[in-house]
Amino acid sequence: MTEKQKKITMICTVTGMVLLLISVIALIVNIISLVSLESKRAELEARSAQLQEVIDSNSEEITYRNTEEYIERYARDYLNMKYEDEEVYEAE
Repeated sequence: MTEKQKKITMICTVTGMVLLLISVIALIVNIISLVSLESKRAELEARSAQLQEVIDSNSEEITYRNTEEYIERYARDYLNMKYEDEEVYEAE
């Protein structure tokens, strides 16, 4: 091998090693990011399940509050309302 060929071989080897090192570093960074995102995803799924439970329980409450029974009871208890032909007696 001539001196020029040795120099070219050395440059190619060093370049290849640098590219390999950069690839390994990028791979490590991506793996760390993936693990971090996976844990964040698990946290968000748990929070989503909690929020869905709250939505479901509130949905039942809203459904109940839209019933005629609840509206009538609320009007009697808090607004002191009554039917036209009804008389209200208060206990002393």
